[in-house]
Amino acid sequence: MNEQPYKIVFEKLYRDEKIVPPSMKWKTVKFEEYKAIYEESVKDVFSFWQREARNLTWCSTWSKVYDGSSPRATWFKGGKLSAYYNVIGKHRETWIWSKAALIWEGEEGVARAVTYGELDALVDKIAYSMKNNGLKPGEWIIIYSSPTIESIATMLAAVKLGVPFEPVFTGFGFWELARRIKHREPKLVFTSDGFYRRGRIIDVLNTLRKAVEQANYRGQVVVYSRIGAPSLRENEVLFDDFTSTNESTEEYVANSEHPLFGLHSGYRDDYEPITHSTGGFLVQVYSTSRWVGIRPRDTYFCTVWPGWITGVSYLVFGPLMIGSTVLLYDGGPDYPSWDRWWSLIEDYAVTLFLTTGGALRLLSRKGDENVRRHNMDTLKAIIVTAEPLEADIWWWTYRVVGTGYTSFIESIPSQLSGRIPVVNMYIQSEVGTFISGNLVNYTFTPIAPGSSGTPIPGFHVMILSEKGEIGNEGFGEIILLKPWPAMPIEYPPEYAEKWKDNYYRTGDYGYLSREGYLYVLGRTDGVLKTSGYRLSPGAIEKALRQALGLNTLVLPCLDDLKFTSPLLLYSGGSGESEIRELVRKYVGAISEPSLIVNLDQSLLEEYRSKGANLILPSCSKEALRNN
Repeated sequence: MNEQPYKIVFEKLYRDEKIVPPSMKWKTVKFEEYKAIYEESVKDVFSFWQREARNLTWCSTWSKVYDGSSPRATWFKGGKLSAYYNVIGKHRETWIWSKAALIWEGEEGVARAVTYGELDALVDKIAYSMKNNGLKPGEWIIIYSSPTIESIATMLAAVKLGVPFEPVFTGFGFWELARRIKHREPKLVFTSDGFYRRGRIIDVLNTLRKAVEQANYRGQVVVYSRIGAPSLRENEVLFDDFTSTNESTEEYVANSEHPLFGLHSGYRDDYEPITHSTGGFLVQVYSTSRWVGIRPRDTYFCTVWPGWITGVSYLVFGPLMIGSTVLLYDGGPDYPSWDRWWSLIEDYAVTLFLTTGGALRLLSRKGDENVRRHNMDTLKAIIVTAEPLEADIWWWTYRVVGTGYTSFIESIPSQLSGRIPVVNMYIQSEVGTFISGNLVNYTFTPIAPGSSGTPIPGFHVMILSEKGEIGNEGFGEIILLKPWPAMPIEYPPEYAEKWKDNYYRTGDYGYLSREGYLYVLGRTDGVLKTSGYRLSPGAIEKALRQALGLNTLVLPCLDDLKFTSPLLLYSGGSGESEIRELVRKYVGAISEPSLIVNLDQSLLEEYRSKGANLILPSCSKEALRNN
């Protein structure tokens, strides 16, 4: 394995320093206290998670906490529960019912809000219409839309009926969407007609139509009218017409192992379907959401969309289970100017902000003034996820975004001395939730800038060295020594292969310090982590082979802005502009290569023989030549 890229990343992350934010002065625990709690949790993970499971409402208690062997195992076997009651219904007789559940704002400045009671009524309409269209528990739906009140309500309606759903990120092109439709065979597909980006319309419906044609899909398409009522085709219906009848539906009581939702996770050779169960996932996401600091009186802004595991876990399920107000923004951070997100935080008095390291890396380059012209005093914590966070970017976020205007204990605004915690969390689709990170409402140890904090109780994180030795310190592949409740119930052979030694190999390379702080340094399996997105190099290669007959190889290369980017090698007569356009159209703009190089066939095969998991230290022809 070429260790150079990991060393480059580690040098950007590691600092021999620990920070206690002034707002956490009286809540920070000593490392010895954390270690005692953590070691007790992983000594018997089954007893630990069984205690956590009792925080949910069950219709029938489980007969066995864990049954089977990894990867094919069942958590809370025999247990039955209403997922919808545990997410929304339980708030019915509380003060939460009349408070805002979702606040939505579009790029163009239009805004709407619904209370928990109003959201429940909308969910009922959608669920009745789904059921009236023959949808049964266990049958799938797909949602291809930006985050809107209607799209979130559709996911919740599926939850109420026991219908598993897959949200597909609108950054994926028609070819990738078509493959997801083929895999899931959905009874219904929901989509928006479009949305605005930088003042122009993105035609989502046209992409969906190409995907439907590619997949030979014959089911019904339900269209959210986001940018104006479109002219419809056969088998298409407007959302308002689809939900014209107002009837209530009963909550489906599911077995713990009943499918709840799914995603397609990026592997080296392709995107593969992953499905999470009802009981295990809800236990895990409710616990971790409480621990990271989400509370009922929070106004919570998550910039990660459903379509990625963070968006499903910590935009749809976690905050609504707790009863928070969730801010949905249908736009990017840069329009009409680079202060849009900071403006939203000020306008809606956001208390908890969750975003990605890639976003902060980009925003930090746009200058402090974009932040400083807005009042950030309502923020109590900033959560960062999806990729490594350099120590320098952590410090910028802590000082510039996290200081505020009002003095607070030892916080001095004029000196940008920092006020609130900035915590970087490690997550993976297969695990379902955060795995490590400082927990504002549980085991908050001093922050090590650049790290992903300490392992979260209940997740037995270890390091597998190059020699194949398992330890709790040093460099190596990050592994989970014991199972977790949100283990996938549907998974590809690649996931099962990662369990062959009776522990789970995450595919991420990292460093675990003597004190227990985890530093995630990059993938070991050729998978791309680009601006927080987990992308499949093989999917790009397949698209180009199908569309242009090209022989290609996609490698990850370190990128100062995106963490890693696709570097595409090919042999053939096609031009670079044609290849870029095809990647954007088929796979999606998020997969566009940073560098495209045409090589002789023999040289291309030479690079292929070096291993598809090769990581280049930079996206340049020089780095390619040196490897």
